[in-house]
Amino acid sequence: MCTSMLARLVLLMLSTAYAGTALAADTIEVAAGISLLPGQLQADQSPDGNSLVISGKEGAVVVDTGRGNAHTRELIDLVAGLDVPLVGVINSHWHLDHIGGNAQFRARWPGLHIYAHPSLDTALGGFHADYRKQLETYVPTLAAGSPERKRYQAELDLLELDRQLAETDPVRESMSLDLGGRILEVHVSAHSVTEGDLWVFDPSTRTVIAGDLVTLPVPLFDSACPEGWKRALGELSEVRFERLVPGHGAPMKPAAFATYRKAFDRLLECAAGAADSKTCIDGWFADAKPLVAKSDETYGRTLLAYYMDGFIKPDAAGRKRWCGKAG
Repeated sequence: MCTSMLARLVLLMLSTAYAGTALAADTIEVAAGISLLPGQLQADQSPDGNSLVISGKEGAVVVDTGRGNAHTRELIDLVAGLDVPLVGVINSHWHLDHIGGNAQFRARWPGLHIYAHPSLDTALGGFHADYRKQLETYVPTLAAGSPERKRYQAELDLLELDRQLAETDPVRESMSLDLGGRILEVHVSAHSVTEGDLWVFDPSTRTVIAGDLVTLPVPLFDSACPEGWKRALGELSEVRFERLVPGHGAPMKPAAFATYRKAFDRLLECAAGAADSKTCIDGWFADAKPLVAKSDETYGRTLLAYYMDGFIKPDAAGRKRWCGKAG
């Protein structure tokens, strides 16, 4: 199977709806001053990651801006209605469903500070460039005016924004930021889901915002180094948090995260051994059973089958590509 982002989006279009991450569009109060606008991942549209609004006494900060579509517009309306100004955006990583709304946020709030790891520069010349070429070939093959053509043309338009989606304030190492009168610990995990992932800890509520270091129904390996990801989950496990918000899926307690981490480790162990892909996939869904809705299992199995051969196994091309950069 082709190991491209386009291939996974085609899977989204052809597979049954992923109900577990397609949470209700209404915001959820995760903790005091922290609101979650749930993302979605379903068959009939490109995905959005979870977005959060963290409010302090003097201002608010947004974590991840969606894909630049209805989710982003709803998020902008939410922020515009606050009693405090927007003082910054934090991007967990450079996947389009987490940074695609940046251009709209910058247009609405000129001079806005966007904090992110600068690895988008590498992606623009690599992952994003490859995906753009794929779309430029694929879009003309779709029927004019069809929903599929509109969807993928929107993807292409988004990619053409290039550095309008990028950070203004590079975050290369872990630090504390005072944003709107609220101290946030911003941590960098290198060569995990991407070349540089940020995750946020709010000590006042003991809330972790993990980005795609945690996703359900399965980990999403499109640009990941499994070893680095495993190391990052170990770093998260050392934090005494009360709740964790994934990049895709519902917030979870520490016990649920421990289940996720164990399932992740066992998936990698299985992939490194002599077992076939189906056995490893069966193992994931057995280990992660408390976290994954039964209705999501069919789609999750389709994704893991795609990732096992293309990204997870030791000789997978995707693993060599992304882990090779870690040295």
